[in-house]
Amino acid sequence: MAELARLTGVNVSTVSRALNDSPLVKSETKAEILRVASEIGYSVNVAARNLRRQSSSTIALVIPLKPGSGETISDPFFLEMVGAVSMAASKRGYDLLLSTPEDESAIAERRLLQTGRADGLIIIGQAGRENRLQSIGEMESRIVVWGGLQHDTPYTLIGSDNRRGGNLATRHLLELGRKRILFIGDTNLPEIALRFDGYRAAHEAAGMGVDPALSLRIGFGHQVKEVVPQLGRMLANGQTIDGIFAASDALAIMAMEALRQNGLSVPGTVSVVGYDNITQAALAQPALTTISQNISIGGELLVSVLIDKLEGEAVTSTLTPTELIIRESCGGQAPGI
Repeated sequence: MAELARLTGVNVSTVSRALNDSPLVKSETKAEILRVASEIGYSVNVAARNLRRQSSSTIALVIPLKPGSGETISDPFFLEMVGAVSMAASKRGYDLLLSTPEDESAIAERRLLQTGRADGLIIIGQAGRENRLQSIGEMESRIVVWGGLQHDTPYTLIGSDNRRGGNLATRHLLELGRKRILFIGDTNLPEIALRFDGYRAAHEAAGMGVDPALSLRIGFGHQVKEVVPQLGRMLANGQTIDGIFAASDALAIMAMEALRQNGLSVPGTVSVVGYDNITQAALAQPALTTISQNISIGGELLVSVLIDKLEGEAVTSTLTPTELIIRESCGGQAPGI
């Protein structure tokens, strides 16, 4: 650093501020210092800097995998969330540490923070962990959670407006003239319960009741494969449907396969809407109409809110906008929403 100061004609403290992107250094001076640093191959000693700051410059992304569910990090939603968070963290000079605890009783969050491996945590999902999250105590100032906002929580929560998303999807199907709309998803999960609330509210607004027979409680992971046999049995037993709202795109894509196997066309006989807007949704045959959670915005919010908390700023729980993405699987145009 002293050599860099000599070459640029400034003092060491100015070099230090420039390398740390301090607003106290003029932009021209900062640019010159960075140019010379690049020429001579100078790089910051990250370990020494972090020791001085008592910071790891690392954010941990915790993705709890429900035991026995068959969920893996290769789930398309998880992969897209990892991508969004890692990009947002990198832009702010943070590395990303990925943790996938399968044991719900393990105190993964406390271990990561107390050992100094991470400055703060982003936890994806509340299912099965709500009681522990309710009692995180002093760790709350270093944690942000992605999930559905059902009630006041003692932790900061970022997530999509799941109830509105469920309402948009179902309302669109109803406006297309679909009257027997099957809901697929495990309503024991907080976010899915909110999507079902939106499904039910759309029926009520249309003056229709929800038929309890038009529901398949199927979760994620390896359970997704259950859509084909369970929907097949429902159809074989004489149940009629003309629409499907699935609580994830993976469930919706499997539902379309089940319909094909049973001789029903999509969208000719049955209109299908999914949820998440993962990359595979646009590549499905037919291309899947879905609800976008704006995961890229979610990743930005998770990181920026966490960093604000770490710096002692006041933050609030925030919902990302949900958006209906019209494609071929519903067979209709976007309604006036």
